[in-house]
Amino acid sequence: MPGLFHKLYHPEIFQGSLSKQKYFEGWYYKLVSADEQHAVAVIPGIAIYDDTDHHAFIQVINGVRQTTSYHRFPLEQFSADEDTLKIDIGKNHFSKTSVSLDLPELKGDITLQDSIPLVSSLLSPGIMGWYSFMPSMQCYHGVVSLHHVLEGKTSGTAGEIEWSKGVGYIEKDWGTSFPKCWIWIHSNNFKDQSPASLMASVAHIPWMGRYFPGFIVVLLAGGIEYRFATYNGSRMKCSVLEDRVVLEFRRGDLHLSIHAFRGPTAVLRSPLTGQMTGKVNESLQARVEVALSRSGQTIWESTGTSAGLEVAGDTTILESESWRR
Repeated sequence: MPGLFHKLYHPEIFQGSLSKQKYFEGWYYKLVSADEQHAVAVIPGIAIYDDTDHHAFIQVINGVRQTTSYHRFPLEQFSADEDTLKIDIGKNHFSKTSVSLDLPELKGDITLQDSIPLVSSLLSPGIMGWYSFMPSMQCYHGVVSLHHVLEGKTSGTAGEIEWSKGVGYIEKDWGTSFPKCWIWIHSNNFKDQSPASLMASVAHIPWMGRYFPGFIVVLLAGGIEYRFATYNGSRMKCSVLEDRVVLEFRRGDLHLSIHAFRGPTAVLRSPLTGQMTGKVNESLQARVEVALSRSGQTIWESTGTSAGLEVAGDTTILESESWRR
């Protein structure tokens, strides 16, 4: 049986146990067709409050139709491999290389090819860096695949969808609850700049009886991964406006500017102490303008479409017009 350190250095695998209480764990599979006429996120997971209040689920957001669905399964229908990412919920199967769906809206098999994983190291086993070693955090985050190519078809109430040559992304969360407030942005649909991917998350982080506005950002551009995070000495500015979210990050001589323009949303469920009773509005039709510069000289810029955007809770505690860690 793989031990604690195996899980620590493989955040993509199942981190919990079915005997935990006030616990959730979920994986986020984003699927965007080549013509961007279809943008869907499929979220398998578990929600455990206590011995009697628990279940597995698969949540689906259709970003084009702005609809969501929540499929509930007995916890006994959930299983996870101990050594690699392999999740089964009923007749639905999820791994790093494939998704097999048997849902009313989506039925069929999709393969995930040419996956680009997050760079990891001994002292930074995932996107959370050394915070990965901290016990009892409210919520942990993992990035499984920054970018991969889709092949396959699905049918169902969402329609006949051809996924071939589309792109995908996988991340995950686990812990007790989502943060009090957060901003999350993702796109890997950057025209003429493939493969490229951006994930940015800013959140209220409880810490030793206090809190701080933590952030983790990864940009894959030109074959290089750039990371800006609370734990690596980066600094941030954050503004939430009526039509967009503006984020800026600095680390050394690098500067990253993100303008995420809001799009139509649908309501997803989110975890609160192991129960899927929270709600968050998510768009899969946002647009994000990204520019990376070094010492004032632009080294990469592009516009991402079919972008995911969540702005949840009272984000005023995250906002600042001055640089801060």
